[in-house]
Amino acid sequence: MNIRILRNWLNTIFIIAAIIGMYIYYKGDRTMGTYIILVAMLVKFTESALRMMKRKDEDA
Repeated sequence: MNIRILRNWLNTIFIIAAIIGMYIYYKGDRTMGTYIILVAMLVKFTESALRMMKRKDEDA
């Protein structure tokens, strides 16, 4: 799989999870909303790491 496609999927998952997490945080259970947002952040950190590794490869 192309890294760019994987990064796009990870970004989409992050955006959807963040929106759902914020909705649940403000409209329902704050603890569950916090956990969902934390998972979304882990997905975003993974995407960012892939972006940085790719840039490192391009610089070499």
